[in-house]
Amino acid sequence: MNLLDTVYEYQHLLQKQQSYEIPLDEGERARLLGLERLLRGDYLGLKSREMTRLLHPIPAQFTRPGGFGAGEIRDVNGNGMALVTSQPSTMGNRTIVRIADPLGGFEYVFPGHVVWVQNQVMGVAFDGMPTRAPFLLPTPTKWRRDVRFGAKDETLVA
Repeated sequence: MNLLDTVYEYQHLLQKQQSYEIPLDEGERARLLGLERLLRGDYLGLKSREMTRLLHPIPAQFTRPGGFGAGEIRDVNGNGMALVTSQPSTMGNRTIVRIADPLGGFEYVFPGHVVWVQNQVMGVAFDGMPTRAPFLLPTPTKWRRDVRFGAKDETLVA
């Protein structure tokens, strides 16, 4: 499981319980607690700041008043993320962060609001049910040589 999957699953269970007031079963409660501890770094005795710094920034797009913005996620945990962008939104603005993970084959969408801005970095706190959807890939096509007896040329047929 990658970091985005972990954050998505944690937020999904948390929002299900808190925002939608849907009771979690015993397995979901245990999973939520485990994901929370994992994202905080409790199992290693580390501070969350040490656990959430990303070695490789993740490209992301986000909504902002009057349009869209792009940036890189440099820090993420179960409750939010820090985005570096040339056009940060202002504090208090609602936003939706979209992350495409081509290696995992999923697109993640996290609703939230801007809780701090410092230079070209903005902090986004999650607040709402996230979504995860697989990329729609074209059906694989096999090419074969069409051999016709007596024909002068060869063609490729799908």
